Amino acid sequence: MKFSSVLLILLTTLQIYAQSEGSKEKVVFISPFYELQFPLADMKTDFGANSNLGLELSLINDNNIYLSLSGSFLFGSQVKDTTILDHLMDDNYNIIDENGQIAEILLSERGFNTNLKLGYLYPIMHENSGLLAYGSIGFHQHKIRIDVKNSTVPQLDTEHKKMYDQLASGLSTSAFMGFLSISKKSGIHFYAGMELMRAFSYNQRSYNHIVGGPIDEMRNDSFMGFKFGWIVPISKRSTKEFYYF
Repeated sequence: MKFSSVLLILLTTLQIYAQSEGSKEKVVFISPFYELQFPLADMKTDFGANSNLGLELSLINDNNIYLSLSGSFLFGSQVKDTTILDHLMDDNYNIIDENGQIAEILLSERGFNTNLKLGYLYPIMHENSGLLAYGSIGFHQHKIRIDVKNSTVPQLDTEHKKMYDQLASGLSTSAFMGFLSISKKSGIHFYAGMELMRAFSYNQRSYNHIVGGPIDEMRNDSFMGFKFGWIVPISKRSTKEFYYF
């Protein structure tokens, strides 16, 4: 099932749940977010810092339980192993395209995450603002993006790129601690904090040029990130609930 279909089903379920009767009003919202991530372990060997941009659908119920579904796209510009295409270079360290011209080739990092999160909001200033802590399980994938600019290099067509892109994916876990604020006075609703993530990834290619075959070892793909999310109500009832304190 596509992520958009899952998101629609969860959105409908959360809206119905949030409208049920209870001692405390429930909050349902979406959160566009940005996270600056610093790689750890195997990711630090392969890449520099990256951005993680995504969207969350969240519920805080009448017992301050936090539930969320998120999807995000990660991207970065620093690939540390710049030698992966060296064997394609000529004596002048250039890669030549099919027209005999020097090809411009850029390496970058691309990937995505999906997560289901469960946590708790510890109210401080009022019932809808305070310390937010959650853990998550999910799926992570990343690869080296090989971008051949404005030319064609036969050795780097769609199929051949797979020998070099080091595509890896696997189950992931994360833990977040931060502050969530739904402000009565300013109307500005946000959360911010630090997140630690680890993915238990495996290389997905049957042939990798760097080893001349498959790579079977599990990777430790970890990140430390600083995350900021903007909270947006998704129903009239949610909008009203933000001002119930």
